[in-house]
Amino acid sequence: MQDDGQALATAEEFHSLAVRRLLSRHGRLWTQQVSTDHTSIQFGLLLCLARSAGGLSQSEIAEQLAVDRATLTELVHRMSAQGHVTVSRDPRDGRRRVATLTDSGRDLLRQLYRPALEVNERLFNPLTAEETNQLTGLLRRVLAHDTDPASVPERP
Repeated sequence: MQDDGQALATAEEFHSLAVRRLLSRHGRLWTQQVSTDHTSIQFGLLLCLARSAGGLSQSEIAEQLAVDRATLTELVHRMSAQGHVTVSRDPRDGRRRVATLTDSGRDLLRQLYRPALEVNERLFNPLTAEETNQLTGLLRRVLAHDTDPASVPERP
């Protein structure tokens, strides 16, 4: 009971707990089926770069992955140190830095892609395609609403 006399909400009324359970399930499936060495956000970086012909700026990657710049900087640095990504100045605009996928990064993406797809399918299997699209849209809307600059960045 709260100090104001109102009853406490149930755990089911805290929707964030359902999100936490889904994230926990995703993490468990990822480490069991995809990789213990590479995270899903690292996979996301490889996927974004593979779909881009000339590479992407860090702001473009941050937007596609819905991560903050600090998280992305660490992510790109880590993947570059592992030899999966290179970062260079854009020849058309020297102020802009562009990340591109290396051959090693392409190989890693090939290795992770099928198991990552299976995890994705397994997580959303109970939903129809329409329901999955609706859920994704709602999650994007919730995430877009997070404008707090003090938000804690994700771990790359």
